[in-house]
Amino acid sequence: MQNNPITSYILKLTFYSLAISFIGMFSLIFLPKEYISQNLPYFIAMFYVCTGISYISIYLLVKNKKMRFENIFMITKFSKLFVYIITFCVVLFLGNENPISFLISFALLFALYLLFDTLTLKKLTKTF
Repeated sequence: MQNNPITSYILKLTFYSLAISFIGMFSLIFLPKEYISQNLPYFIAMFYVCTGISYISIYLLVKNKKMRFENIFMITKFSKLFVYIITFCVVLFLGNENPISFLISFALLFALYLLFDTLTLKKLTKTF
């Protein structure tokens, strides 16, 4: 029986997010509080959900041939970036958090999930 690509992707994303969560937990324990945001688990959850929804929508819409891959790819990337920018601005403007720790945590998570998303989408484009 062939494994469903969406299920396989969600499992990979889950394990990747768990690894990032453990690294984040240890960094919250051992690094100074000025460098790591206390809201790191919430940011990981946001990146997990956005990345998962993005991949699922790309996979299903391309599979159903509703739109071209390039259009779907750009729409999902723009939507994710828009959510990230709104979150970034809201957290900074509320001022409840240290901006340095927030910026370091958010930028690091953005880079890690962007790397994961790029590598998995590269594999997906080979199948279409």
